[in-house]
Amino acid sequence: MLARRDLLRAGFFANLVGSSRFAETPEQISDRSATEVVNALKDVGSAIDQPWSFAELRPLRQRMTEFLHAQMKFPDFIDVGSDIWIMVYDWHVKHFQPLSLARDASGRYLLLFMQTTLVLHADAVPNYIGSPYDKT
Repeated sequence: MLARRDLLRAGFFANLVGSSRFAETPEQISDRSATEVVNALKDVGSAIDQPWSFAELRPLRQRMTEFLHAQMKFPDFIDVGSDIWIMVYDWHVKHFQPLSLARDASGRYLLLFMQTTLVLHADAVPNYIGSPYDKT
């Protein structure tokens, strides 16, 4: 079994960065090379964290959070336009989340997102996010 320090000395970082400069012994690595290694590790870290940012869901989550703070619970429903609907659908597919699709009595499509049901309004502007509401 290799110790972590031995693995690093063997040039493991050279494979991460893809540079032939790291064929030198570890004592000969320049400051520039060390900086490149650090930047490569930061890039790996950001690539791991990036899928969890969910930037595309930020406007929808903001509405849900505002309702949560006001009502102390997530909303039952939010009306959305086609772009938001497709974005949430794609998010489920991308992150291997189960899809819960249905239609209501008036024929509108429903999609469960967290504890909130999104109601597709095809007649609304594509990026429409309505005010959250509860069952009445």
